Amino acid sequence: MSSKIRQLTQSDFPKLLEAINAAFEDYIVPFHLDVEQLRQKIRIEDIDFAWSVGTFVAGKLVAFMLHGLRELDHHPVVYNGGTGVLPGFRGLGLVGKMYDYLLPLLGQHQAKWIVLEAIESNQSAIRAYEKTGFLISRKLLCFNGVIQSAKVEEVATIQTLSNLSWTLLQSFWDILPSWQSAPQSMDTLRPNALGAYVNGELVGYILFSLGNKRIYHIAVAPEFRGKGVGRQLFQALRNELPAENIQFNNIDAKAEELKLFLEKQGLVNGINQLEMTKVL
Repeated sequence: MSSKIRQLTQSDFPKLLEAINAAFEDYIVPFHLDVEQLRQKIRIEDIDFAWSVGTFVAGKLVAFMLHGLRELDHHPVVYNGGTGVLPGFRGLGLVGKMYDYLLPLLGQHQAKWIVLEAIESNQSAIRAYEKTGFLISRKLLCFNGVIQSAKVEEVATIQTLSNLSWTLLQSFWDILPSWQSAPQSMDTLRPNALGAYVNGELVGYILFSLGNKRIYHIAVAPEFRGKGVGRQLFQALRNELPAENIQFNNIDAKAEELKLFLEKQGLVNGINQLEMTKVL
């Protein structure tokens, strides 16, 4: 089989869309993107075609790697926003070959490390990444379900949060969000946001999308936990999406209290992902 590996360009967009949908049609969690959804993914995850590669056979894109780029401590950090291989071309080591092509380029640009996520049960993909030098850094939990209706005491005033002041919001965190929910992604996405206020002070918040029925963040100031603020925020979200199945993905498994809280609200932990990193 004669193949060519090269960096992707904007002109490859139609082939990329076709390849993504073909590669993930039989995936553990099948999904299908349309043109606008792929454009949004590229925008929110800071996907850069110059850092993304594809394998072409007779002009057909048969395998690809999408990479996003951000700066951390003045060094580029790279995120694998998707790796796919068409069914007829699996088992040929194309993932390893694409990284063999890409890693020298990343080194030239002084990238610090690469991070990616793989579904925990997808052992073939995990082994392929481990062969390339990736190590598991943390487990990420994914939840979905319908928020249960509940009577809650109004300990806080819930209102629209118009300004995402990350310095304040991060003071509520116990865990770091994954790439797709990081502040840079949220600033691009501009999700719906609700804040919980006590005596005019912001003590909790929730970020979500009514369009794709997904939660991105929920956090409460440590001194206000256990008082019902989180439940109020969830019930406010339920008022926006009554009887709708919602998703909340990529929550650090170390956040045991958050896991228990979500289960009490009616969400169920389904699949999990492993975040993997490779130091360059």
